Amino acid sequence: MVRNIRDIAKSAGVSVSTVSKVINNYPNVSAKTKERVMRVVQEEQFVPNSTARGLVKGSTQTLGLFLTTGLSHPFFVQLLAGLEGPLKESGYDLIYLAQIDWNPDYSLVRHCRSRNVDGVLIFGFQRNDLNFKEMLQSEIPTVFIDLDLLGVRAGYITSDNMDSIKQSVHYLTGLKHRKIAFVAGYLDSYVGKLRFEGYRQGIQEADLPYRSEYIYFGDFTRDSGYLAMKQFLQSPEPPTAVICSSDMSAAGVMEAVAESGLSVPEDVSVIGFDDIEISRYMQPPLTTVRQDFKTIGRQAIQQLDQMIRTPQVAPPMLVVPTEFIIRGSCGICGENQ
Repeated sequence: MVRNIRDIAKSAGVSVSTVSKVINNYPNVSAKTKERVMRVVQEEQFVPNSTARGLVKGSTQTLGLFLTTGLSHPFFVQLLAGLEGPLKESGYDLIYLAQIDWNPDYSLVRHCRSRNVDGVLIFGFQRNDLNFKEMLQSEIPTVFIDLDLLGVRAGYITSDNMDSIKQSVHYLTGLKHRKIAFVAGYLDSYVGKLRFEGYRQGIQEADLPYRSEYIYFGDFTRDSGYLAMKQFLQSPEPPTAVICSSDMSAAGVMEAVAESGLSVPEDVSVIGFDDIEISRYMQPPLTTVRQDFKTIGRQAIQQLDQMIRTPQVAPPMLVVPTEFIIRGSCGICGENQ
């Protein structure tokens, strides 16, 4: 049984280096020798080791992925769907680098090099989660998603977080709402900070007062939205509309509204962010900001591929437009304001 390249060389009657040249498509091998080697490869159903081949070619056609959200998180599921097509088109495999060590001595660079990846995607981290300084100074092509870090060969891709929330505020004021609350995400996160700033600027542009009792600092989760709405409803003047930093927190808001005997959108209008799949199946279907996961995924792979192939290319700094999706969770404010 053929186990390695030496067995192929022996069966084909050529040197190991000749087999390596054939497998890696070097031009300086005769057509006759190539045919003889490939016949043995096909007969023995030999599959070259990608890592070993990568050491020869200087590329393993493999990208690494670091993330903190978990593989089953609705946001990541849609992002992965956006990555799938570009990965197939460009010929890269994607491996999940799950063994993150949160100790100070842990090195992302060492981890990437130990797995022989050509480039890496980093998603779901906050600026201070890990020591990214070494990564930013390294020669490893890197694309951060939703984290605005720049390095020697590192760039980022994100959605238009601030203007999207401002648009949500303007949509609600167009429906005569003036008591608009906001469920924020982590303020130490890049997107959380921008979405909160979008809300703050939005109400300022609408000439609405900033009311601290209408702000809940949460963490993008369903529980966060639920607790936020419970708190808002205890206000002497509860809000008539709530903008959320994620669709998951919007789901929690809607649950708390229903538990309180109120209705969406008759009593409270709700807007989310992301447009994850479940948002269209909520009752009522959720008005939300749709992130363009396909474009984010395609750009992430294309930008990595460019940095891998052309070391001189500038790292990306891309902001992807969003789309405001109107469904059934918002209505015109009543006359009781």
